Amino acid sequence: MIWVIFPAWNEERVIRPTLLELWKAYKDRNEPYTAVLVNDGSTDRTVEEAQAAVAESGGQMKLVVLTHEVNRGLGAGLRTGIYWVLDQAADDDVLVTLDADNTHPPALIPELVKRVRAGADLSIASRYRSGAEVHGVPGYRRALSDVASILFSTLYPIPGVKDYTCCFRAYRIPLLRRARAVYGEQLCTAKGFEAVMDLLLRLGPLGMKVDEMGFVLDYGDRVGQSKMKVVKTIESTLKLLIKRRWERITIWTPKHIAALEAAAAGKGAKK
Repeated sequence: MIWVIFPAWNEERVIRPTLLELWKAYKDRNEPYTAVLVNDGSTDRTVEEAQAAVAESGGQMKLVVLTHEVNRGLGAGLRTGIYWVLDQAADDDVLVTLDADNTHPPALIPELVKRVRAGADLSIASRYRSGAEVHGVPGYRRALSDVASILFSTLYPIPGVKDYTCCFRAYRIPLLRRARAVYGEQLCTAKGFEAVMDLLLRLGPLGMKVDEMGFVLDYGDRVGQSKMKVVKTIESTLKLLIKRRWERITIWTPKHIAALEAAAAGKGAKK
């Protein structure tokens, strides 16, 4: 099973075509998939438009809607979706995250999944690999991503990772289960857009195999304004990086993580 998580807040104008692109990507493939819409306190017709996409697919697309009564931020949306999927999924399933605003092309999901099936623990659609193109993204957003890539690669390097801020990823389920066993309720605690980076920083010390592929990011046809508050995101990202770097050498040391994983494995063996 492929589980595709869409954290969404007031995306009524784009969620239907985004979900229909997912349906088109898989309608001729013999592999089951489920779209998981995390409705993060939307006050518009996001859910109704998502359900309309299911109807337009002739009912072929399976959709699960998880709802926050109030807007809690991207981090909470990812956490709700990931934890729900982990409670449903088999170990050979793959979990995919992407933006719900139709800027991440669902047509690339099969390729991301293929790379996980081929042995990667995590596959990332990257703006910093061969074949990548970026169109229509405001200069300040590109600069923010470029600076973040340099900072994170220098201060918190993860082998195989160049793009720390792109949410378009495919995860092997056992990797996320290991992370939940180690971090418990401290996994996915960041609230805003920095949550995308935070999840990667949590996974880094677990010793994962990462496969990045270049993709075309096109904001040219994006509907509506970005919900990112730039100054606040920069500040929270820098604080997060410093905090996680400090924790890596004081709390979440390799020795401590290895002990927690061994303890979790022992509990699993006794069940």
